Amino acid sequence: MLVYFRHLPIFVVALPLLGAGVVAWAARRGDVVRRRATNLLTLGTLILAVLQFLTVRADGMLEFSLDWFMGFGLQFRVDFLSALFALIVALVWFLATVFAWEYMEGQEKQTRFFVASIFTLGSTLGVFLSGDLLSFFLFFELMTFAAYLLVIHDESLEALGAGKVYLFMSVIGGLFLLGVMFFLQNTLGNTGFEPALSQLVQAGFNMWWLFAAVIVGLGVKAGMLPLHIWLPKAHPVAPAPASALLSAIMIKTGVYGFIRFFYVIFTAPNIKDLFYIQESFGYAFIWIGAITMLIGAIMALIHSPMKRILAYSSISQMGYILFSVGVGVMLGADGALSFAGAWMHMINHAFFKSFLFLLAGVIQMRTGELDLNKLGGLRRYMPITFGFFLVAAAGITGVPLFNGYVSKVLIHDGILHAYDLRGWPSLIWLERVFVFTGGLTAGYISKIWLKTFFGKPKKDWSQVRDLSKTHRRVFITYSMILLFIGLGAQGVINQLVIPALGITDFSADSVHHLAGIPFWDIHELKGPLLSYGIAIAVLAFQALFGSKISIPRWWSVEFLVYRPPYLLAKGFFRWLGKKR
Repeated sequence: MLVYFRHLPIFVVALPLLGAGVVAWAARRGDVVRRRATNLLTLGTLILAVLQFLTVRADGMLEFSLDWFMGFGLQFRVDFLSALFALIVALVWFLATVFAWEYMEGQEKQTRFFVASIFTLGSTLGVFLSGDLLSFFLFFELMTFAAYLLVIHDESLEALGAGKVYLFMSVIGGLFLLGVMFFLQNTLGNTGFEPALSQLVQAGFNMWWLFAAVIVGLGVKAGMLPLHIWLPKAHPVAPAPASALLSAIMIKTGVYGFIRFFYVIFTAPNIKDLFYIQESFGYAFIWIGAITMLIGAIMALIHSPMKRILAYSSISQMGYILFSVGVGVMLGADGALSFAGAWMHMINHAFFKSFLFLLAGVIQMRTGELDLNKLGGLRRYMPITFGFFLVAAAGITGVPLFNGYVSKVLIHDGILHAYDLRGWPSLIWLERVFVFTGGLTAGYISKIWLKTFFGKPKKDWSQVRDLSKTHRRVFITYSMILLFIGLGAQGVINQLVIPALGITDFSADSVHHLAGIPFWDIHELKGPLLSYGIAIAVLAFQALFGSKISIPRWWSVEFLVYRPPYLLAKGFFRWLGKKR
């Protein structure tokens, strides 16, 4: 069967890329034709992604190359990891597209929105299905520029400003990634996703410079501090379906790139003398993840616009993933548990975060408002929306029986496992940062639903309607996925995580440990209780003293990190102009 389906990756990518033109053509024949064309394209892409996943699962890796492309060739290499996430990308995109039809009604530039969305789908899938860094980079940049149209859709001054920051940061990241690609091509003679640490060290290059370049190149898309500044600007101004896709899917491309670099390219299997480099990279990455998840959660807690809270939440949640990626890299062959935590949280975040952004979109549609200080009392008028919001909240905060609980148990057990193996006191402090951030997560998510659905209404909501039938179907699908993963925790690990471990050489004992995670042990079940205990304390503190605390503008990352070099460059060019 593998022979017959070896061309599947190119079809999975080409259908939406070429289909964007079909949507533009269909728009000339009316909104109904455009809607049918868009639905058929996203559904067709989903069907192809399912077929591709089943093929890889049954027969192994798919490899295909367009050797004539640009003289270098366009490489596709689909293993279990990339096939599964391509399926998730296609599924979330299909749900967001179905949601978007009602949401976008009455808005201008609808054709541009759906054309950009379908094209972004194709380029995003290309990122996950690429077989080498050159192909990855080409699709990565296509995705960057296509998604720009989603960010600036409203064309307001705020949207255009957010788009400028997004594009500026993305281009800088892309240039760093391009530099890494040129260096690898010059040093190794190829840009394949293959272990290369030994050759790079033999070339006499300082690996920390390469580490820094990769961090900048991929960290922008991944929402890593301090490269995250586009995220809280772009999400509030983009349409809710676009925010859902940017946050749930597109930022995963950065993490996926990190996985390919730090679990594959920057490794040297069977050369123990070089493992210290991998271990050092992993340890540094843990701290980057810890800072990102903590600061992101604090920023989410102190803001009141719902989509800005969810944007900072995405930064924090990406910190969870980066944190666990780092632990797995640091432990090498013993890091299967932490790799599983990162991989599972990538999957879970794709579902519960897109779910939350789409729910925010419904609230904005019905009320015209997203500022928590101007909402309140909607539980009476939107009870079904409230119920779905609690499901999504349970997912992101790690309530047992819901999907987020599964990955958070793995991440937490992974850092404790690292402490058992290494005994470094800093690892216990990092574990405490993880636990405290979990409490902050429960705090800012609870703040959203408490201020939105409870309390005294700030306006007359008597004309507000609840969910339409179409939106109910979309949210029922999300709820079923969150519950399916949560209820079938060990089965999901066995079917979706353990097969993905083939990306690198994990030890048999490390992999075997994943076959029996004690998800329902009393020790694990205490975690969510502790999170909500911290949340209650934090919300009480905020209610009592929040109005008396103001955060100075100079504390912002933009002021501390970006303003000094900006002023320096501005002064330099002014001086240069006077010299002429």
